[in-house]
Amino acid sequence: MVNILFGGNYKVFDGMLLCLMSMTKHTNEQLNVYILTADVTELNEHYRPITEENRAYLDAIVKKKNPNSQVKLIMLGREFNDWIINSQNKLSVYTPYTFLRLFADKIEEIPNKIIYLDTDMMLNGDIKELFDIDISQHELGVVLDRYGHIFINRKYFNAGMLLMNMDMIKETNLFERVKTMCLEKKMSFPDQSALNKCVTKCLYLPRRFNEQGNLRPDTVIQHFSKRIKWLPFFHTQNVKPWQIDEVHNKYKWHQYDDIYEEYKKLKEESKN
Repeated sequence: MVNILFGGNYKVFDGMLLCLMSMTKHTNEQLNVYILTADVTELNEHYRPITEENRAYLDAIVKKKNPNSQVKLIMLGREFNDWIINSQNKLSVYTPYTFLRLFADKIEEIPNKIIYLDTDMMLNGDIKELFDIDISQHELGVVLDRYGHIFINRKYFNAGMLLMNMDMIKETNLFERVKTMCLEKKMSFPDQSALNKCVTKCLYLPRRFNEQGNLRPDTVIQHFSKRIKWLPFFHTQNVKPWQIDEVHNKYKWHQYDDIYEEYKKLKEESKN
């Protein structure tokens, strides 16, 4: 089996759906998927949680491949909201939902070993290959950030994929220290930079487990993260997996077209 953790609100439901569709394409393993969500509409009317209906839909998707797979929804309450409201980073380029993962150590049903994934990722290989990596002596398994390891620090990692050892995270108090830093210090890349500062035992993994550029033959996870384009002039691109026309037109990627066709069928069926 493989344990997966997502965090987010209703706006990233399609990202979770596409990620799980691509994941089930490449693995026969039982997937235990945990979704952390919260109602933070006191900050923004769009900060509405993932619903039970959303969970049931995703649960049916993963069960198509393996009937033992399951999707569980975990709603964080007042503790999360109070923390967000008091944080120096409550208003940034990222939504408060990026911080949900920092509360995973407080949730008893989260298993000891779990893969956290951002919702803008697609699978091109078997996720079990990542899950089977031994991190028993590390808090996290990580991949270098494409730009951060050049412009910030040569060991700066991307937090979009985290292979997490929850026992050691609790032992070192990692997430508590990260939350304290995020409460007190305004940062451009809030919890990612705080994780880089606070982690004491991380295992650096090959880029194929969080490929932030073009797909390679051995890529397992492709991350649709923001990209810098130098020509014909300096600009950035931030295309997400569910923006299918832009994936085709801007990136010229067609490797997900079989998944996109199924995705479009599902969306049409859900309207009827």
